[in-house]
Amino acid sequence: MLFVVLALAFSTNLASPLFPLYRLHYALSTQTITALFAVYAFGVLAMLLIGGTLAERFGSLRVASVGVVLGVLSSLLFILAESPVVLFAGRIVGGLAVGTFMGTSNSLLLRMTPENRRARIMGFSSILNLFGFGLGPAVGGLWIQFLPGNHLRDPFILLFATLVIAFGLVLTLHVARDAKAAVEPLAIRLGVPREGRRLFWGVVGPAIFVSFGLGGIVFSLLPGIAARLFASSGRSAGGLLIFLMTTTGAAVQLLRRPAATRTRLLAGLALLVLGTWSVVIGELNDLPAVILAGTMIQGAGAGLTFQTSLRLASEVAVLGDRIRVMSTYFLCAYLGLSLPALLAGALAHLLGLLPAIAATTALLTVMVAAATAVGHGALSRPVGAADSSGPIELDAAAG
Repeated sequence: MLFVVLALAFSTNLASPLFPLYRLHYALSTQTITALFAVYAFGVLAMLLIGGTLAERFGSLRVASVGVVLGVLSSLLFILAESPVVLFAGRIVGGLAVGTFMGTSNSLLLRMTPENRRARIMGFSSILNLFGFGLGPAVGGLWIQFLPGNHLRDPFILLFATLVIAFGLVLTLHVARDAKAAVEPLAIRLGVPREGRRLFWGVVGPAIFVSFGLGGIVFSLLPGIAARLFASSGRSAGGLLIFLMTTTGAAVQLLRRPAATRTRLLAGLALLVLGTWSVVIGELNDLPAVILAGTMIQGAGAGLTFQTSLRLASEVAVLGDRIRVMSTYFLCAYLGLSLPALLAGALAHLLGLLPAIAATTALLTVMVAAATAVGHGALSRPVGAADSSGPIELDAAAG
């Protein structure tokens, strides 16, 4: 099952190093490239809204299987693409695939794993998610840099084969379905219990929103930055920079210090802002070393912010319906991935790309400051009657 998690995570950003090639091959504008980046997130969002109740109604294994099939279909669309319309279709279906699978994968892993091994398995799942997010663009970048062939198609042939293997593995799984699963009504389930609203809407939601927002800005910038700054190795360098960022985020989660949740979250938010501004300033001044350092700092901040905000969201979820709380959490995350990117694309038409990126980053920095101010108070007291000392068990997860 962990290989399937890695395969879907690998699929999420495989196309990132190809965006400059898409721009040249199809003569796409900056706004179109930004939209191509963002529509993936809307596909994820659509499935996060109903994925939980789909799993309750049809069973998490069936829903996860559909997610893998959608991933196979998305890779086929990229292989067969001859126009920007098909590219957009592939991105949307890919988002639906990841939203469908990631929305049920953690609950499925929990049901398949003995209680005494759950914490360890979920830790592996989190690390593999982040590793896969970076592995996709690293492989894509190295492929188009060093291997011959059709660079717009061939990386997706590898993805297609990987997902077919993943689907075969899913077919070997057998998980008993709850008796109530077939009678649950299909509905959007979102919300936060009253006792946890100050913590969630004051800290958790804004934190994961700006984490994905700043991460999305850097993700969209790195391939183009690498192509300009690293000349002949630019295509592979873009994917490798993304890989460096996500693996730094995965590695930093293994650190035991700082131990306090508030300190860990605030440190993550500070590193997010510092890292993103370093990348922007490095791009403005053609400073590869600053971009490299900023990429690692941003990755570390994203890792800490994701880890601690997810833990806090799970504590809030103990107070009420876990599916509703976690769906709301990931809704905030993927709105953060899409809305700032669309804002930057719209501003780029008026201001130019880099001033638009800087303005969007400044807005997200203000949100970080607000979350930090609220966080000092909200994180100083317990969340209702929730006990956060035990292992975290979630109904949903995403990358």
